[in-house]
Amino acid sequence: MTGLSRSSSSTDRVVVGRVGRPHGLDGTVYVWPDTDDPRRFESGARVLASGRGALEVEGTRVHLERLLVKFAEVSDRAAAERLRGADLYVEERQRRPLGPEEFWPDELEGLEVRSPTGRTVGRVRRVESSDAQSRLVIETESGLREVPFVDELVPTVDLVQGYLTLADLPGLL
Repeated sequence: MTGLSRSSSSTDRVVVGRVGRPHGLDGTVYVWPDTDDPRRFESGARVLASGRGALEVEGTRVHLERLLVKFAEVSDRAAAERLRGADLYVEERQRRPLGPEEFWPDELEGLEVRSPTGRTVGRVRRVESSDAQSRLVIETESGLREVPFVDELVPTVDLVQGYLTLADLPGLL
């Protein structure tokens, strides 16, 4: 089955989360994770923060179904507020190995989208993830269209050749 791992990437760094607002006075912040690797925010894990540099996770807990993270380098609420909105990264080499039918969102973005006959019908603009399933946002001549990223609708993904094929389903785009 075609799968999608939920970390996006730049050329040498992979986004694994975003810092939200502070929580309390000790520098703890809400983090919106964008990763399928739960170890990214365990105690002792290291991440890079945009505009800040390396941070070490001192502790993590869940509060009201949201992730709270305390970084060793962030000691008070003022420092936490300065971190607000920062993207959190790891180096691309730290990505987990993927299975044979799994893809990173950044590998799919920009791929040509073809019909079953090989005709170009669009290009993948972005990938949107949710708990239920990921969707490809495809730019077509008639505008943006969303297609669930499942085997039945996307039977072929060829990263080497730079395209994916959609199923022959009337009204899909």
